[in-house]
Amino acid sequence: MPRPSDISRRPPQTTLANGLRVRLLPLSGHSQAAAMVRVHAGAHDAPRDYPGLAHFLEHLLFLGSRGYSAEEGLMAFVQGCGGQLNASTRERHTDFFFQLPAGQLEPALHRLLDMLAHPLLDPAAQLREREVLQAEFQARARDVETLCDAALGTAFDPSHPFAGFHAGNRDTLPVEQPAFQQALVGFHRRFYHSGQIELLITGPQSHAQLQRLAELADGMLVAGCPVTRDAPPLRCSRDAWLRLHIGGAEPRLNLLFSLEHMPKHSQAALDVLSFAVTSQAQHGFARRLRDAGLCHSARLRTPYWFAEQGVVVVELWLTEHGLDERAAIVEAVLDWLRYCSGESYWQLCHDEYRRVRQRSLQGAEPLARLRHWVEPLAWSDDSDESAIRQAFAALVAQMTATGPLVMTADDCDCHPIERAGFALRLKREPPLHAEHKAWHWRPPSINPWLQAGARQYQASSMPAALHWLGPAAANGQGAFYLRWQFPAGQAAPGLRHVLRHTLQSVDWAVQQAGVRQRFDDLGDAWTLSLEGAAEAIPLILADIAELMREPAEASFIQGQRLAEREVSLGGDEMLIRQLLDRMPRLLADATPAAHCEPLDASRLRAQWRSAQWQALATGFPPTLSGPLTDALRALPGSASSISIAPGGRLAGIRWHDLSGGAAMAEAALLLFCPLPQQTAVCEAAWRVLARLIEGPFFRRLRSELQLGYAVFSRFCQFGGHPGMLFAVQSPSASAEEILAHIETFLADFASSLDVLPAGVIERAVRDASDTHLIAETDLRARAEQLWQSLLAGHDAGHPREVASAMRALQRQDLTAALAVLRARTAGWVVVANAAAPAAAQG
Repeated sequence: MPRPSDISRRPPQTTLANGLRVRLLPLSGHSQAAAMVRVHAGAHDAPRDYPGLAHFLEHLLFLGSRGYSAEEGLMAFVQGCGGQLNASTRERHTDFFFQLPAGQLEPALHRLLDMLAHPLLDPAAQLREREVLQAEFQARARDVETLCDAALGTAFDPSHPFAGFHAGNRDTLPVEQPAFQQALVGFHRRFYHSGQIELLITGPQSHAQLQRLAELADGMLVAGCPVTRDAPPLRCSRDAWLRLHIGGAEPRLNLLFSLEHMPKHSQAALDVLSFAVTSQAQHGFARRLRDAGLCHSARLRTPYWFAEQGVVVVELWLTEHGLDERAAIVEAVLDWLRYCSGESYWQLCHDEYRRVRQRSLQGAEPLARLRHWVEPLAWSDDSDESAIRQAFAALVAQMTATGPLVMTADDCDCHPIERAGFALRLKREPPLHAEHKAWHWRPPSINPWLQAGARQYQASSMPAALHWLGPAAANGQGAFYLRWQFPAGQAAPGLRHVLRHTLQSVDWAVQQAGVRQRFDDLGDAWTLSLEGAAEAIPLILADIAELMREPAEASFIQGQRLAEREVSLGGDEMLIRQLLDRMPRLLADATPAAHCEPLDASRLRAQWRSAQWQALATGFPPTLSGPLTDALRALPGSASSISIAPGGRLAGIRWHDLSGGAAMAEAALLLFCPLPQQTAVCEAAWRVLARLIEGPFFRRLRSELQLGYAVFSRFCQFGGHPGMLFAVQSPSASAEEILAHIETFLADFASSLDVLPAGVIERAVRDASDTHLIAETDLRARAEQLWQSLLAGHDAGHPREVASAMRALQRQDLTAALAVLRARTAGWVVVANAAAPAAAQG
C-alpha cells in the first residue's frame, strides 16, 4: 500500500499528444480500480434557448455508442462487474466516473471513451430519455436546496447564468425540432474533445500500465484545443430580504455572499472556511449558535464558482427561537467572520484542517481519491500555504465588506411568482436589524480523536462476543461492527431518533478523525459501525458508548420531535429513501407507529437492560486489542456469544402502506423478495440472478417505460434478511401499476433467460464468483461482507462457500431460482406510499 506521504501528495498532471490532460495514481495492493473524466462544460454552457441540454446530453451518452449498444455499454458492464458508476452535470463541468475490479479497468475505460467520443444520439432514445428528465425535474421542483438556489437567483442580474433555469424538462428540450438537434450535436462537438477533458485513473496497475491506458484514451478522443469561456459580472441586489415557502421541511436561513475578482487559491480557502463553519467543537461557530438555541446545524456550500467569481451560501437549520432571531444570527455570522480572519485563529484552524485532510485521504477508496484530486487546488502536502492564507483573508474581507443577501425558507404564507422553470412561492421583505451583541469568540477546542492514539497494548483475553479477525491492514485502517439484539421483542421505535441525534452531535468529530460511523435500527436490534483510522476507533467507541448510555436532554427533545414527524412520510427527503429507511424494521415485524409515545431516559435504560451485544473487529493490529477490549466494557447491554438468526417467512405478499391515507404527487414502491433458504447454494444462484437482472430491469422500467428517474434492482441485505430488491419511484404510475410492471418484467425475463447465450451466463457466473471473494486489502468491503454474514447467522467462511457455489452454477439453477422468486415461496414484502390493491390483500 502507498505510504501516507504518498497518499497526500498531489499526482502530477501531464498533457498528452492530442491535448488530453491526465493524472495517474498507482495504488499497489488494492483489488479495485477507478477512472474519472471531467469534461469542462456544464449547464451554464448550454445554449440559452435550450435549458438542460448539457444534462440531457450526459444522459444520452449512456444510451449507446458507435462501438457498444446500451446493453453492452459502460453502465451494463460496470453493473455486471459489481462495480459502481455515475455522472454529474454541474454549472461549468460534467463528470463521469466508475470503480470496479481492477482486472476490468481497460474494457470499462474503453466503453467510457467510446460513449464520450461517438454517442449514437438516437432520436427514439432521446424521446424516451426526455421523459426521464421530466420526472427528475418534477422531483427537483420539490427539493428544498434546488428551490432555495432558484429563489436566490432572482436577486441576480438576468444576464448572468446563475439567475437562469438550467434543469431541463419536456418543454425546454424540443428533440423533434431540427434546430435542437443541431444545437445538441454542436454542443457535443464543441466540448467533448481532448482539449476540454481531464482523465484521472487509479488502480493496482503499474505507472507504465496506467500510462498506456491514458495514451489509449488520448487516441480515442477527438483532438481539440481548450475553449475560452467568459462570465458576465455577478451583480446581486441586497436591498431586501427574501422569504421562500417550503412546506413541511425544517426552516432554514440562507446567507448568500456574491464574490468577484477572487485570487487563484480562493476555492482552497473556501474549503478551510467550510471546515470551520461546520465544526461542532466547543466554542466553535456552529456550536455557539446551537448552544444559544438559534440553530441545529450549519454548513457552507458553493452553488456557483467560475472565472474568479462565485456564490457562497452559509446555510443554517433554524430552531423556533432562531426563526424569531434571524437578524441576530446574521450579525453573529458577520461577527464570527471578522474574528476568524485573525492570524491566531487561522493557524489553529489550519493545523487541524491539515490533519483532517490527511486522515480522510489515508482511508479513501480509489474513486474517492480521484474525486479529491480532480479539483485543481485540492489540499495536498505541497499546497502553497501562504497563497491559501492570503486567499482566505481576501475571501473573508469581501464577505464582510459586501454583506449577505438574506433569505428565510419556511412555511410562511407566500404567493406564487411568475418565473421560468421551478414554481416558487416567494416574497421580498424589509431587512431586519438586531442590537449589537458581543459574542466574545474563542478558538474552538481541538478534536481529541485526531491526536495521537492512546497507549497500545495486546489484550490478555477478549470477550467471546467479539469476533476478532485479521490480518492488520497495511494502511492503518480498521472496521468495527456492533449489534445490540433485543430477544424480548422490538426496540421502542422513537428511541432510535434519540440515539441518532446523540451520535450526530459528534459525527463531525468522528469524520474529522478519519472514521465513518453509522447507526441503524433493525426493529429487533440496533447496529453501530465504525470504519476508518484504526488507532482512533477504540477512543471513539469508549466515548460514544457513554453518550449512548446517557444521552443529553437535548437528544430526547429532538428525538421526540423527529419521531413525531416520522409517523407519516414527508419532508424534503426523497420518498424512495424514506421507504428504504423503514424496510429493516418492517422485515423484523416492527409495526409502524400510529403515534409517538413519550421518550425519556427511563425507557432507554429499560431498553439497554434487555440488550445483548455481539461485535466484529477486523483490520486492527494486535496492539489495539487492549484498548478496544477496554472500550467494550463501557458498552450498555450485556455481551452474548449466541447468534440469533432471522426467522422464516410465509408465502404470498405482505403489503405495508406508509402513506397514512394521504395522497402524494408520486408513487414509490419497494419490493423485497427474501432468500428462501439460508444456504450458500441458494444465495449463490440469487446473487448471479440479480446481476443478470439489474441492467435489463433498469432499461425496461426507466428507459423504455419511462416510469421515473429512481429505478434500480439489486441483491441486498436488510439486517439479517438477504434477498432481491426492486425499487421504483414514479410520477406517472401508481404503486399497483409499478408492481404489475415488475411482475411482467420478471415473466419476460424468465423467457429470455431460457435463450440467453451460454457465454453470457458463464461470464456472469465467473465475474460474480471472482468479485465475491473480496481481497483482504479492500478492508471496508471485506469487513462489510463478513458482518452481513454474521447478521444472517453464518460464520466468517460463508462468503468463500458462496463464491465456490457460484462457480458450479448452471442455467437450470438460475431458472429454478427465478421460478422460486416469482412463486413468492419465501413471501414478497412490499413497502409503498399507497394502499394495497385488492389482488395483494389477504
